[in-house]
Amino acid sequence: MEKQNRAATEANVTDQLIERIRSMTLEKQAQLLAELDEGHERRLRQHDRKTFFMIVDYVVGDRYFRDFIQDMSDTGAFIKTSQNIALGTKVLMTFMSPDNQKPFKINGEVARVNPEGIGIKFALESQVQEAVIKSLVKMIKSG
Repeated sequence: MEKQNRAATEANVTDQLIERIRSMTLEKQAQLLAELDEGHERRLRQHDRKTFFMIVDYVVGDRYFRDFIQDMSDTGAFIKTSQNIALGTKVLMTFMSPDNQKPFKINGEVARVNPEGIGIKFALESQVQEAVIKSLVKMIKSG
């Protein structure tokens, strides 16, 4: 009986949510969706991202792009872009190393897509890459 009551309650809540969403304008629906996505991403994120603007060159398949990294953590970065790049797409990024002596290359995968850009999860392939990323993030925190 308890399972039936719970199922009925869940269905009622879902029905109420759907009805309220349907009564919203498309603009309000989009705003709600963005807020829900933002809250969900914040709960999932294990490493704090630090605001950081840096030019990044990146390759997706055989296409080359140049945009800006908007924020970064030890495990990923957000690239502000208008390019339509699908979730799960492999990306090769190149940006300046923390000491600005030479370009640094790192592979990643698109882990998040929103209207402002793409969230990249780094594919750290060596301790050197991990050390460079951590050094860069540390520089951002202290900068």
